[in-house]
Amino acid sequence: MNAYSPYLAILTGLIELGAFIYFFMLFKHSESSLKSLIAILFFLGVYQLLEAFNCMYPGHSFLVRLSFANISMLPALGVYFAYLSAPKESKTQRYITFAFLGSALFFITYFLSRPSSALLASCQQFFATYTHPDSIYKYYGLYYQLGLFAMLLMAVRNLVYTKELVKRQMIGDFILGSIVFIIPSILITGIFPKFSGSMPSIMCHIALFLGFFIIKTLVREKKLRQVSLGVEIEHLNIRL
Repeated sequence: MNAYSPYLAILTGLIELGAFIYFFMLFKHSESSLKSLIAILFFLGVYQLLEAFNCMYPGHSFLVRLSFANISMLPALGVYFAYLSAPKESKTQRYITFAFLGSALFFITYFLSRPSSALLASCQQFFATYTHPDSIYKYYGLYYQLGLFAMLLMAVRNLVYTKELVKRQMIGDFILGSIVFIIPSILITGIFPKFSGSMPSIMCHIALFLGFFIIKTLVREKKLRQVSLGVEIEHLNIRL
């Protein structure tokens, strides 16, 4: 078994947290849909750093459980963004979003309060492997799978009904970013049984691609606002 190398996790985590801080300050007064994307960068980055610490200095069981409490927010945030991206209010999507946000809160409480909810089994190369003695973990897997499926389905539906080009680009980037990390994660754990307990680790590492598409969206939004501000200033100068 190859020794664990923390450098990929640390580098990825610092990039995602750095992007989170920059765009959070830039868009702190913006609409909630942008803030939900920025929040995803935060939870991805925190997980990477927690995993690196847990593998470098094993024995901190609370931090292992904190890792799972942290990534419990990702499906709920994805569903929340998809809901916010709808061209008009959808009661069905609102109820789905509330259900996943409530489920996320439940699992966060579960991981933080139950010492046996998540245990670090081993670390190899770039991935960590976990065990979950409690039978309730099967429902956590169901929550995660349904959450990823729901956010994609809702986002695709909203893309079809959205006419505004900028919003379509934002939703499209989210869909592409989700697909390029969900499908490889499922294939890796499905083809290689030895990685079956490493699904959270593998998924969060490959989610760097989702982070890339989120950053792409935020950079485009920044440029659009700069252009819009420039046009407003030009019109004001003409009036003066």
